[in-house]
Amino acid sequence: MPAAITSTAAHEHAVSQRADGLFHQNQSDIYLRTDRLFAGLMVLQWIAGIAAAAWISPNTWAGAYSETHLHVWSAIFLGGLITLFPVCLVLTRPGSTLTRHVIAISQMLTSALFIHLSGGRIEAHFHVFGSLAFLACYRDWRVLVSATLVVAADHFVRGIYFPQSVFGVLSASPWRSAEHAAWVMFENIFLTISIRQSVQEMKAMSRQRAKLEVSNNRLSETKERYIAIFENVVDAIITISLTGTIEEFNSAAEKMFGYSAEEVLGKNVSLLMPSPFREEHDGYLARYLKTGKKKIIGFGREAVGTRKDGTTIPVNIAVSEVILQMTGTSESRRLYTGIIRDLSEVKENIELKRAKAELVDAKEAADVANQAKSEFLANMSHEIRTPMTAILGFTDILVDNVTGPENIAAARTVKENGEYLIELINDILDLSKIEAGKFDVEQIDCSPHEIIANVFSLMKVRAAAKGLPLEVRIDGPIPETICTDPTRLRQILINLLGNAIKFTETGSVELVTRLLNGASGEPELQFNVIDTGIGISDDKIETLFQPFTQADSSTTRQFGGTGLGLTICKRMAELLGGRVSVSSKIGEGSTFSVTVSTGPLESVRLIHDVVPSADESVVQAMNEQTETLLHKCRVLLVEDGPSNQRLISYILNKAGAEVTVAENGQVAIDKVHAEGIAGAAYDVILMDMQMPILDGYDATRQLRQEGFTGTIIALTAHAMVEDRQKCFGAGCDDFTSKPIDRCKLIAMIKTHFKGEDATPTGEQPAAVLFSELTDDEDMLEIVEMFVDEMPDKIAAIEAAIAENDLATLGVLVHRMKGAAGGYGFPTVTEAARLADASVKAGEEWATIVSQARAVVDLCRRIRSTAPAV
Repeated sequence: MPAAITSTAAHEHAVSQRADGLFHQNQSDIYLRTDRLFAGLMVLQWIAGIAAAAWISPNTWAGAYSETHLHVWSAIFLGGLITLFPVCLVLTRPGSTLTRHVIAISQMLTSALFIHLSGGRIEAHFHVFGSLAFLACYRDWRVLVSATLVVAADHFVRGIYFPQSVFGVLSASPWRSAEHAAWVMFENIFLTISIRQSVQEMKAMSRQRAKLEVSNNRLSETKERYIAIFENVVDAIITISLTGTIEEFNSAAEKMFGYSAEEVLGKNVSLLMPSPFREEHDGYLARYLKTGKKKIIGFGREAVGTRKDGTTIPVNIAVSEVILQMTGTSESRRLYTGIIRDLSEVKENIELKRAKAELVDAKEAADVANQAKSEFLANMSHEIRTPMTAILGFTDILVDNVTGPENIAAARTVKENGEYLIELINDILDLSKIEAGKFDVEQIDCSPHEIIANVFSLMKVRAAAKGLPLEVRIDGPIPETICTDPTRLRQILINLLGNAIKFTETGSVELVTRLLNGASGEPELQFNVIDTGIGISDDKIETLFQPFTQADSSTTRQFGGTGLGLTICKRMAELLGGRVSVSSKIGEGSTFSVTVSTGPLESVRLIHDVVPSADESVVQAMNEQTETLLHKCRVLLVEDGPSNQRLISYILNKAGAEVTVAENGQVAIDKVHAEGIAGAAYDVILMDMQMPILDGYDATRQLRQEGFTGTIIALTAHAMVEDRQKCFGAGCDDFTSKPIDRCKLIAMIKTHFKGEDATPTGEQPAAVLFSELTDDEDMLEIVEMFVDEMPDKIAAIEAAIAENDLATLGVLVHRMKGAAGGYGFPTVTEAARLADASVKAGEEWATIVSQARAVVDLCRRIRSTAPAV
């Protein structure tokens, strides 16, 4: 309601403003026209006055001198003065108030002149009354006031001083002037009434015209707005008559149905409906005309429309009824306007949402299945790795202790097949993690020379067993360090070299490394594995990188393998920002190329050809030194498997440790309590994470809650990243997976063990103090350079500790983790890895400092033995 009141007030204001404008415009036009009328009239009067003066005066010509009568001169000069001034105002200031009043005064003076020229004849006085009537044409009663005052003054003055001029007598009563003025006033009264009525009529006409104009303007605006909405609305709008004839068809309707407006106007709306909607519409229209019952009007409903090309579209239609009253009659006309919306996109969106919902459900089901698969693989891994720990461990012991070629060969066969089984498990787990998108890679600084040396050391024995030479060549200088995942890169190279050795009977296998500029201009390191094996046909190359696929099905029977290796290599290389490609010829051999990004090389040295070699004596020396590494280290082994208890106890006892066994977590807690009361706490607890009664996770959490601060190393057959994080979350300090690697386990315990060293001061074990690359003459110079730089690295770490600079300390230990392994110091790498992990996990400052000092201590010991490097 307030909106309606506001709209009405605005309408009235607009009408009033326009009416005032029109009225003033009409007044101005009247003033201008009347000014021009009087200008012409006054000129004619001037001429007529001169003529009258000449005609009336009998003595215009006097004797032979032909003198002109004074009246003529009066008519000429006085009449000219009275006429010319108002005429000039009309020309210069038409329509002004001054011009009107000057004309009124001049007109009355002209009347006075005519009366004077006529000698005061009564007929001349009618000129006054006529002039007043003419002045009323201005429709301004104020003009009459000016004129009346002039007439009254003229009659009064001349009536006293010159009555013959105005009344034609020598003397006249003063009442005669009053009488004459009364008649003038009498006329003015009627003229004023007439003027006021005329002005009122002008105002009424102006208001009527203003109403019409405002209404027309609003109607025009409404029409334009309607047309704009009608033509630009997204929905189709169709107006039909009572008989169904189309009378309006907007642009949206043209687009929707494919018809132009000209094609459908005047035709029945059923043209746009398919059967049976057409018959339904006709029936409904007939029933509505008969009964007046509404079924569609005022309600929305879904229907189907037919396009010009014959296709149908789903629509929603809402119909409204409009009754138009015919002007001047009592008849009315009914129109029906339908607003039609194309539901095609809505239907598609509904279908899309349904498909998305199904996809989400399918994804959730796939995630559940994937989780179930991951849990299954993890459990299978646990079930297989647990017995494999004992098998491989005791086989390793047998290899070192049995005598006789046949016994040694048998033991080694068991070990090799066990290692192959573990490799197969790892491949399946890797592929599962890659497919699930949970395969993690890291980007750290590492030495490509060290990676090549390690791979060469591992694969040389396998190649030698087949009588094949394994050659390593570096083609041109390569970076001293690159930024990649060394573990994954090593895994790729081992797999490709393993395949090359497996499928090559004669000839050789070669690993060639070179530095390249990638397509994007970024540096890349390329590793080419070249063999002289059986080769691969072109039609089989495309299938090589599919899971569980080999070039020939007979290959599996002849050489073994699952066909997972190349799939894993390809996907790992892609995760490292690289790629794997292959070229091959049947009977001549194959070349597998791995290209990985090196990362920025601005401050990295390029080192020329360095060919690594391996000497089993180094490994043997390291194994011999393990017997005293854990001297006086008290270890609590928490393991439920009897075979693993015996194996791990044997390994640790051989390394000098004192081992106590607990078969589950509850027994372990009881033993920790008992030893704590006796004042002989354990240095390290090896905690199997899956045990009966109380598993390793709960046992670790309970020990931490009760204040045990010693080292707890998780021992589990699970190999997933999530399992490692779960162990750390329970409170473990480190993590190792089954089957147990003897050297790795001893090195890990040694890293955490803070007791006395088994070796006298100044004599450190080779596994800790000497580089694995000591016997490689080509690498010796590089290793010495690394050892020479250790004092600077030690000083930088100690400075970061002194300044409590966590960020710098994290960078330093992270770099040491990548660099130390590249120069053959795995124990330093392991110690730095622990410190780096603590920094990233947000451990307490004291813990990080302790682990960083362990890195510094190892570096100092290595530096102290520099002459022996």
